[in-house]
Amino acid sequence: MSTPRYDAFELTDSAYRHGYHDEDVAEMLRGPHLVIRSRRGRRVGYEIFGRNRAGHYLLAAGRVIKYRGVRQLRVFHVNRMTDNERKRFRHHLRP
Repeated sequence: MSTPRYDAFELTDSAYRHGYHDEDVAEMLRGPHLVIRSRRGRRVGYEIFGRNRAGHYLLAAGRVIKYRGVRQLRVFHVNRMTDNERKRFRHHLRP
């Protein structure tokens, strides 16, 4: 699945819990990444798999909302991928 359309992104307070920041998410979104609908249900949003510049394999969870006329990707979770998630990500990026 391709990245959902949005004009800006924002991290909620809970997204910072594991020590990752806006720049880590920006690096994920600029580089090769995989987007799937959330395994917790369609209403939850998307899971985005990618890497930051430091090379950490990260998983971000968020949803696209419309706020003041702007489509915004609101990220509410960012953490390192599990081993299985990393394997899945690497499998999908193979040429």
